Formats: sequence, structure tokens, C-alpha cells
Amino acid sequence: MTAADQPAQVSSRTCVACGSAVTTRFCEHCGADAGGARLPLEHVSSAAAALMRGVNIGAGGAPGLWTFAHGAPVLGTLYWLFWFPLPPVSLGITIFLFFNGNRVALQRRRYADPQEFRAVERAWAIAGAILFLPTLFVTLMWAVTIVAVVFAKTPA
Repeated sequence: MTAADQPAQVSSRTCVACGSAVTTRFCEHCGADAGGARLPLEHVSSAAAALMRGVNIGAGGAPGLWTFAHGAPVLGTLYWLFWFPLPPVSLGITIFLFFNGNRVALQRRRYADPQEFRAVERAWAIAGAILFLPTLFVTLMWAVTIVAVVFAKTPA
């Protein structure tokens, strides 16, 4: 086992939110981080609000995968369930995640600090940028196929 495999050691401190003794990055009793923030984020700090602004290319480009990795399996399941019969609904979920992915990520997944958030989302942005056009193309072609089948005239 290497040093990288070892969990990060955090010195003992008192939880800002509940006052318990804490030796991990997050309080084992209430789940608060070192600053006292807990999930879900109800009253966000200015730093968290700054992270929430902007678009999330990873969430918009790979919504069927990104959602499961970021603790939003309901959105991912809805994306895949609606992709087959109703592609416009899947496109709507994609657009929602493109504009609100940072908020979803911060509310559903734990990050040690803003740098970890940026690093994780940068990796997903690369994957999303690679997958965006093929995903959009396949979804639009599937939507056109469904419309063609539904509105095809039957011979009289």
C-alpha cells in the first residue's frame, strides 16, 4: 500500500455545526465540512455561489453518465428512460444539466475544497466535450425516426 492509498489524515477538531469531536474531513455525526456546510446546500456561501455560476459541459455532454457519478441517479434514470420513447424530454434534461450541473454537483456530491470541484468538473468537461456531438446527433436522429414512424402515412 502506497502513501497515496492512505486516507488523508485530518487533525482532531470540533465540528462547527454540532460541536462534536471530528477526526475526518466531514463530521461523522451531522455531515458538515470544516466550514460547517452540510448537504443539501440550503444557505450557500459566496464561494459556493461562485462555483454554481456558469455552464457545466460535462453534465450537458454526458448526462447519462455524469448524473450517476454525481449522486443524481434519478435524473440519469429519467434521461435513459425517456431517451427511447421521448427524445425531446432527454434533450430537456440535457439542457437543464448544462445550465444547472454545477448546482446539482455541489448539492449531491462531496468535495474537499473548490480545487477538487474544479479538477473533477474539468475532467468531466473533457469527456462531455468529446461525447456532446455524438450524443446530440444520435438523440436527434432517434427523434426524427420516431416522428417519421408516428406520422408516416399508411397506404390506403
